Amino acid sequence: MFHEVFWYVVIFLVLFGGSTAGFVKHLQSRRHQFKLAMAKEKAKLEQARAKLVEEQNRQAALEVRKAELEIERYDRRLPGMPSIPPARSTAGDAVDEAP
Repeated sequence: MFHEVFWYVVIFLVLFGGSTAGFVKHLQSRRHQFKLAMAKEKAKLEQARAKLVEEQNRQAALEVRKAELEIERYDRRLPGMPSIPPARSTAGDAVDEAP
C-alpha cells in the first residue's frame, strides 16, 4: 500500500512540477518583457523631455536675440559707443560744475 501511494505521489510531483516549472518560466519571461518595455518607454519619455527642454531653450534664446535687436534698433548712441550708461556724478562734481 505505501509503495503504491509513494509512486503515485512521485509521478504526480514529476508531472505537476514540470508543468509548474514551465508556467513559472513563462511568467518570468513575460515579466522580463514587461520590464524591457517599461525601460524603453522611460527612455523615450526622457528623450522627449530633453527635446522639449532643448526647444524651450532655443525659443528663449531667440526671444533674447529679438529683444537685443529691438534695443539696437532704437538705440540713439553713436555706433561703437559702449552700451554702459554714463556714471552719475557725485555731489562734489556737481558743485564744481555749478555757474
